[in-house]
Amino acid sequence: MDWQKCMNEAIDYIENNLSCDIDYDIVAKIVNCSECEFRRIFSFLAQIPLSEYIRRRRLTMAAMDVKKGEKIIDVAMRYGYDSQAAFSRAFSRFHGIAPSLARNEGTALKTFPRLTFKLILMEGNIMKKDPNHRTNIIGAGEVGYAISVAMDEDNIHNTNHSFWNTKGNDVLGATALPMYGAFVSEEKCHLFGDVSGKKLLEIGCGAGHSLKYQGDRKAAELWGLDISEDQIEKTREYLSSYDLTAKLICSPMEEDCGIPVNYFDYVYSVYGVGWATDLESTFRRIASYLKKDGVFIFSWSHPIHKCVAIENDSLTFKKNYFDESWYTVSLDGGALSLSDRKLSTYINALAKAGFAIDQMIEESDNDIIQLDENNDFAKKAKMLPVTFVIKARKL
Repeated sequence: MDWQKCMNEAIDYIENNLSCDIDYDIVAKIVNCSECEFRRIFSFLAQIPLSEYIRRRRLTMAAMDVKKGEKIIDVAMRYGYDSQAAFSRAFSRFHGIAPSLARNEGTALKTFPRLTFKLILMEGNIMKKDPNHRTNIIGAGEVGYAISVAMDEDNIHNTNHSFWNTKGNDVLGATALPMYGAFVSEEKCHLFGDVSGKKLLEIGCGAGHSLKYQGDRKAAELWGLDISEDQIEKTREYLSSYDLTAKLICSPMEEDCGIPVNYFDYVYSVYGVGWATDLESTFRRIASYLKKDGVFIFSWSHPIHKCVAIENDSLTFKKNYFDESWYTVSLDGGALSLSDRKLSTYINALAKAGFAIDQMIEESDNDIIQLDENNDFAKKAKMLPVTFVIKARKL
């Protein structure tokens, strides 16, 4: 029996019946086991009870229906609640807000993505005993579990929107100019040159530190885009404290959000564009914002770094470099969704969007490494790049 196929067919059945009664005997028969055995298998693989998975998925789908404007009582009945009051209590506990307020513009709602069971192989060996879990590399080593998920743009946007509205800065901190990422700095690379009198747009402006850096360098106009209302507000407050202003827009980077075309001298992103669900369309949109010969500069975690952890002063491959599937990671009570793309994926997407690459940086800054050379992360940076930066020009 192909158990992986059967488990995913069981998930298909559950997903197709979230809005009606789920027959657990049918689910169990798909996997050729008893209901009790299926519950145990599911809980072991997914690290969450079956009933809790279904509850979270129903509340995730219910939120989408409420957002669309459907009557709350109709949504409550659809997802198995006896009354609107019972549904409202469950909705509020999960999303942190009453369903009656969920339709308000900019309201952040939680999302719990659909599971997909996947076997990940490398050099003929199973990398994890649990095929639903995959390696999650942060810093120098492996951290926690990552769960493979289907690429659903709305679910991924909702997950990451919620993450950056609540846990983002606390969990991942903030990477901002003059740093492009770990051990790579603008002070050493000099990719921007003189920005005085120039118009700049930042993709994924975060809390505003990179915009402040450019404002201090006398940029004529500052624009910032971010998926999180919380990040936009932090940027506004931070810049205001330094008597700087910027045009700030809250939107996914993939969408048309009113940013002027053929307008900017520079578009840049520090650890931002890797969150894009559609890289090619994002790069095409960025190209439209730039004047002819305008410059696009961005940094992201190097894909090799995301495959390798340091163990006993040696590097060990923990993930298949060619695996670009999407996954969700739980971190400190929050969750984020990402895909670890190959370097060639970024380069090819730039070419298709009409960019020519002026410069690419993979080297770590040795002077910065020396400041913390005993740290495992610094040891790793001596052996392979942990950040890459690309400077491209619109043709």
